[in-house]
Amino acid sequence: MLVGAYKHSVDNKNRIFIPVKFRPDLGLECILSRDIKLKCLRLYSLDEWARYTEKIEALPSVLMSDLRQMIFHNSDEVDPDSQGRIILNQRLCADVGLLGEKEVMITGASTHAQIWNVSEWEKFTETLNSEENKKAVIEELIKIGF
Repeated sequence: MLVGAYKHSVDNKNRIFIPVKFRPDLGLECILSRDIKLKCLRLYSLDEWARYTEKIEALPSVLMSDLRQMIFHNSDEVDPDSQGRIILNQRLCADVGLLGEKEVMITGASTHAQIWNVSEWEKFTETLNSEENKKAVIEELIKIGF
């Protein structure tokens, strides 16, 4: 399970280190994909990517067509090098505000990692941790009997 948040530098070749704790879960080949809701990139192991895309393939064909386009053409296969670095796709970086950044936040999201522009991460966590959001989450949890 991928948990935690780590700040890492982006080198001049647009590479980042995968946090050491994430490497066993992500494996030797990964899929880098733009998040369809949040302004970040997602990093999946091949097994998790297969589970994720199985859900997409199971959707009715009308819905699946657009969603497949949104996800698959905004994804890239990446292979960590011997030092645990991956090269970030420049087009995907541009889409989420990472292009030209010198530092990124790499966060665990259970089944995948997320790669954030540091300022976007800070805005996201500020909203996430707001009292208003906490109250809304608790209300939803109560509704479902959690």
